[in-house]
Formats: sequence, C-alpha cells, structure tokens
Amino acid sequence: MKLPIPSLEGATTERLLFRKPVIEDTAWWMEYMNDAQAIRFMPFTLGSAADCTLFIERSLERLVKDGSGLHAVLERNTGKPVGMIGLLTQVVDGMDELEIGYHLLPSAWGNGYAAEAAIACKEFAGEHQCAPSVISLIDHENFASQAVAKRNGMSFEKDTVHRGTPAMVWRYRFA
Repeated sequence: MKLPIPSLEGATTERLLFRKPVIEDTAWWMEYMNDAQAIRFMPFTLGSAADCTLFIERSLERLVKDGSGLHAVLERNTGKPVGMIGLLTQVVDGMDELEIGYHLLPSAWGNGYAAEAAIACKEFAGEHQCAPSVISLIDHENFASQAVAKRNGMSFEKDTVHRGTPAMVWRYRFA
C-alpha cells in the first residue's frame, strides 16, 4: 500500500461530491446515530452524541495520520448530505489492507448512492495506485452492503474476525 492515501476531497460522481468531514457534520450525522437499523452492525449506542462525535473525530484523525478516512458525501445538486464514505487503512489477519467503507443516512437509502460512491472510491484507488486491491469488511447479516460490494465488482474472499467482530472480506483486485 502506498501512503499517504491521496485525498478524495473534491472527487465527484454523476450525483455526488466528496469532501473532508468537519466536526460540525455531527449535526446531520445524528440521523445515522438515531436509527437502530442504521447502526445495527456498528459498536455504537443508539442516539449517542458522544459516539457521533467520536465517529467524525476518528475520520479526521485517520486523514491526518495516513490520508485515509471517511469523507462526507453530498448530493451535487442540492448539497444535501447522504453519508460518510471513503478509503480506510485496516489491518486484517495481519495484512495491511485498503478498505472501501460506506455508511449512508437512512434518508438516503434506496437511491444507489452507496454503490455509486463505492465504485468511485475503487476507481480512485486504482487510478492513484494506492494498493493492489481494495476490500470491504461486511457483517454476514448486512445483505445491503453485500449487494453494494457485488455492484462494485467485489467477490467474497473469506471470513475473518476484525477488532473482535466476525466479518466477511469482499475484495476487488486491480489488474
């Protein structure tokens, strides 16, 4: 993996814009933290403002550390936030990996935004030769995220335990 990971700041798709998160994003990110369905695969407490702040702070710390991290993703036409999506450095089974992570606001579900942004992250990582492959770590019961991984050209590779939690590793290898 080539560090630091280049910034997704200003990257766009047909409908979306990536920008670095700011602590003020907690105002709209609480929609995610207030939804039991949205956080069911995450180690958060429903409605926790502290967890919301920690989530944003962690992305900001990652960006400083190695360039990786979740970015705020907005609708290009309206500026309305849709989620937090980006490239994350991870250690999985003792190996350095580059993960495409995606978390959408419940109000943005069902519009294809996760797949559109995930594909953009994969293409960005490939164009910048960040790593020989990208992965997504997905809970076995998170069928929506598995569908996004499939639309992103990824294939299930193996089961693992990441930070004490069972997960599936989905992978896309660059040619």
